[in-house]
Amino acid sequence: MVWRALIVTLVLGCTPACAQDASSASSLASSGELPSLAPSSSAETSTPMGSSDAELELVVRAAYTAASAFAVAHGNYFARDGVVGPLRDAVAAALTAGYPSVVVPADPVADIEAGRVCLTTPGMELKIAPNTFGDGVTLIAVTDARYFAYAYDPHEADDIKITAATDCIKPN
Repeated sequence: MVWRALIVTLVLGCTPACAQDASSASSLASSGELPSLAPSSSAETSTPMGSSDAELELVVRAAYTAASAFAVAHGNYFARDGVVGPLRDAVAAALTAGYPSVVVPADPVADIEAGRVCLTTPGMELKIAPNTFGDGVTLIAVTDARYFAYAYDPHEADDIKITAATDCIKPN
């Protein structure tokens, strides 16, 4: 089941990029224009990490790719006997390369309900919630306003349950 999840993750990760490359290449070929190496105005006015729903999704996708690779290398378990540290380290290492400002807390959360509580300051955290048996995991990217999650539990379904970006719960 982890292999299926890994394949789905890889396909989801590649499809938008492949489609964008193909459409960009065909439009450039038809117009005869060469791309400019100068930065676009949208890059100059980009928003900081963690402020868009798309960034939340990209962080969760990268984290799930790392988590599923970890599970494949460890007998199809994300966490065994409640030990989450090695999974957390693998996910944090993978996120450091592309998303260095994302914090992965040392302690896991109990479930998606606990993971979708808003941060009290601007930024982004990737929270990890392994299931009871360690063969499933929920990954939640949360900011001070929104959250996005992937949940994989082979005891509930064969597929990844995606919670689209939505408002997080303000802490008490």
